[in-house]
Amino acid sequence: MTDKFNISQKYLILVVLMIIILTLGVYWPVQNYEFINYDDQGYVTNNFRIQQGITTKSIKDTLTDIHTSNWHPLTMMSHMVDWQLFGDRAGGHHWTNVIIHIFNIILLFFLFRNITGAIWSSAFVAALFAIHPINVESVAWIAERKNVLSTFFWLLTMIFYVWYVKKPHWKRYLPVFISFALGLMSKPMLVTLPFVLLLLDYWPLNRTAINTQNEKEIQISLKAEKEKINYLILEKIPLIILSVISIFITLYASHCVSLESLPLSKRIFNAVVSYVMYINKLFWPTDLSVFYSHIDISLWQIFLSAIFLISITLLIFKYFRKYPYLFVGWFWYLGTLIPVIGIVQVGEQSMADRYAYVTFIGLFVIIAWGAEQILSKYISFKKLFIFASFFIILLFTVVTHYQIKLWANTVTLFEDALKKDPNNYVAYQTIGLEMANNGENEKALYYYDMALKANPRFDPAYNNRGLILVRMGRRYEAYKNFEKALQLNNYSAEAYYNLGAFYLHDNNLEKSIECFSKVIKIKPEDIAAYNILGVVLVKKGKIQEGILQFEKALHINPYYKDARNNLQIALEMKKKSKDREIIP
Repeated sequence: MTDKFNISQKYLILVVLMIIILTLGVYWPVQNYEFINYDDQGYVTNNFRIQQGITTKSIKDTLTDIHTSNWHPLTMMSHMVDWQLFGDRAGGHHWTNVIIHIFNIILLFFLFRNITGAIWSSAFVAALFAIHPINVESVAWIAERKNVLSTFFWLLTMIFYVWYVKKPHWKRYLPVFISFALGLMSKPMLVTLPFVLLLLDYWPLNRTAINTQNEKEIQISLKAEKEKINYLILEKIPLIILSVISIFITLYASHCVSLESLPLSKRIFNAVVSYVMYINKLFWPTDLSVFYSHIDISLWQIFLSAIFLISITLLIFKYFRKYPYLFVGWFWYLGTLIPVIGIVQVGEQSMADRYAYVTFIGLFVIIAWGAEQILSKYISFKKLFIFASFFIILLFTVVTHYQIKLWANTVTLFEDALKKDPNNYVAYQTIGLEMANNGENEKALYYYDMALKANPRFDPAYNNRGLILVRMGRRYEAYKNFEKALQLNNYSAEAYYNLGAFYLHDNNLEKSIECFSKVIKIKPEDIAAYNILGVVLVKKGKIQEGILQFEKALHINPYYKDARNNLQIALEMKKKSKDREIIP
């Protein structure tokens, strides 16, 4: 018995070490990668909140910060720690993502190993999770810290839940509740976790009154009393309450959520097709992209996708007792995608690789346990399964190695997106921003023009095109572009800001004040808008009102040098009643 235990322990250690080494080897290049000019600014490089360092005020600010259209204070605190450790060296931020990903792999392996006893199937699931190409976006993108961090707490919650199931007691339930709350504070996508715990109750924990074929395979240490479904749901009520609270906070924070930008019918059709497209990327992950545009979906695509999903679901219902892992894996996949499948549209994308990070675990379970179920009765086939598993892992490792290279910098990433979709207007826009940052005005203008050719209603491209035209001295054209951006989107704070600066340059102070006031109304924490509004008011002779704006900017960010300098000048002007030039 002791020898068998020791052998088992050696297997576990060997498996974990192999997967860790594989993951480190694949993701090793990210230490030399840059920040991406797509969301990394809002989360790190242009975020004064996380750059203030770890203080009582900065931690307090993260608890009320929703400027990224999300409420995830724990994620922002992790970025804060990274900035304190690494500053603007992107490699350190990347490595934090990789390390959290490795912890997730280990937790995933031990979770399924402990509740099923199956070492190789659990290892296969963990290995697929570790190196599947679709997970590169979540690991190699610094802004997706929220995804890897929330998944850490997702898996930790499940492990605590298994511990609770062994001997139900409120003291054992408390860690489940706390880790779930921390997960929601990392990313609200965890709202479906109570539903997944119900799936685990069915298989492999076998807590439901429904008998399954694998009941005899349950480990003695995990056997629990059979419970009625009513009790199992009631047991999850505290977690469901947290989920409901998180949903309301998310809807409040996500002022970019739109229920009208796309008709409901189009959003539903896109959701149906996306479910099938994700499965396609599971088996053939060669067309991955940082951004997927909405495309016109034909009726036959919708029809075939619906037939496929319904057929698989009916088949699984037919065999849900005999093969319970099919039921759990399939509904894990369907259920966890619901918050991000696009019924409530957040952002411009039709789907995203990062949404598969947790959801694909369900499909990995189906593949691993399905293959073992089919081949376990035959020793020769079992060896074939192990060989095929290694081959699949090797194949995915090669594809992942290539996929990671694309994340080296903004241009390589979005040029690849354009190769896969020549009408990807977000890719044109993002490369245009990179060109503009490098002072390549003509190239930036070209990419903005291409973005508008692909999507004539894409207001950010008009706004950024206007900035380039101002820089090139073509002011009248620039003005028209700012106006067009606002015509398309009357809530574009960026366009109002640039138009306000345009009016300030022409000394049209009334119009300038009007524009900057609208910026503040749309983005109440835009410190640059408070500062420049203060400048305009002082120029207009309203010194006290200008002082108030500088103070508002400094209340949000006490370290904002421009506002502090301008406040000092304005106070001197007020004291001496003397004109003095101030710099916006």
